[in-house]
Amino acid sequence: MSRSTPLAWKNLVGNPARLCVAAAGVGFAAVLMFTQNGFRNALLDSPVRLIEVVDCELVAISPARYMLPVDERFPRSLLRRVKADPAVADVQALLIERTMARVRVEGSPARPIRVISVPDSSLYSPSEPEEGSQPWLILDGLDEHRDELRRRQTALVDRKTRSEYGFQFDSTGQPAEQRIELSKQSIDLVGSFTLGTDFANEGSLLIAESSFASYFPQRGYGKPLETVDLGLIRLHDDASPEEAAKRLTQMADGQWEVLTRQQIRDREQTFWSEQTPIGMIFLIGTLMGFAVGVIICYQILFTNLQDAMSEYATLKAMGYPNRFFVSLVVRQSVYLSVLGFIPAVLIALALFQGLEALTGLPMALTITRAGSVLALTTLMCLISGLLALRKLVRADPASLF
Repeated sequence: MSRSTPLAWKNLVGNPARLCVAAAGVGFAAVLMFTQNGFRNALLDSPVRLIEVVDCELVAISPARYMLPVDERFPRSLLRRVKADPAVADVQALLIERTMARVRVEGSPARPIRVISVPDSSLYSPSEPEEGSQPWLILDGLDEHRDELRRRQTALVDRKTRSEYGFQFDSTGQPAEQRIELSKQSIDLVGSFTLGTDFANEGSLLIAESSFASYFPQRGYGKPLETVDLGLIRLHDDASPEEAAKRLTQMADGQWEVLTRQQIRDREQTFWSEQTPIGMIFLIGTLMGFAVGVIICYQILFTNLQDAMSEYATLKAMGYPNRFFVSLVVRQSVYLSVLGFIPAVLIALALFQGLEALTGLPMALTITRAGSVLALTTLMCLISGLLALRKLVRADPASLF
């Protein structure tokens, strides 16, 4: 019978109304897990977004900078020293200001914002040999507006900056004409770029490094360009990033730490997931969604088994072993998980797009992440099905009539 008749499938589709309710219940639990996973992944992806857009092999940071949003810096002189290392091809400083950076859009209150410097060499075309250099920041929108950004008192604004700041954009995503002040000084928005927010920064501006000092003269005890947040280090093609990172760290041990991009990604994500309560909260939320799904699926599958109990008793009396019924319920659970997962992933995609537009957080749904939720959904249905099957497996056939 098991080979000729798809009994598990027919048990599900025999009552279309019940099947829709069952799939909706499983889908609801899957959407809960998608949402909690989405926020947790946004927590892990957003802090390292800046590392993703820098074009270098190594990143130098202060050893006191236990996470990227912390304002701990090292002297620029260290970057000048590493140029003598045979593995180093080029170096550049990246300056970030959060503490003293407050922006005010006309009609809105002043708010803190992240201001990121653009190395002056990135603002020149490779056709300009006196300053030509490979860009250090790979950002959508930066290349198109580098000529405007070379002017004094100009900036680019992140398109994903929270709406509470009051920035206005036209239909093409470029900033509309508006009066802006940064640290109580006038600044013109000459374009936009795309980076995104995180749990520490709700918006970002890009300004040329040559303009940085005029807006934050108190930074670095009066030497704003001599204190560096991130040191960007490019290596020659034949150099080993891991070996170079160790050697450069030892060159000024205790004053800075040089890491590969992957190492700094892993460190940042480990901090947010394991050393902050936020990561644990989202993990618990995923487990709660899983538990809710187990309860929903158990009720659905138990009711399905209960309604067909006399038929199952007949099969058991005819000599069908328990493994037949286990296999039947396992297949039924897998079918149900897939039927619930398909609408759930479509709902999650739409939900993630809306949340990303609203918050600016990177709500990315990759195949790997969708696969992990599918695995949880299938496991959820399997656990529920096996729990619901206990009565049938343990009972005497005569008692089931």
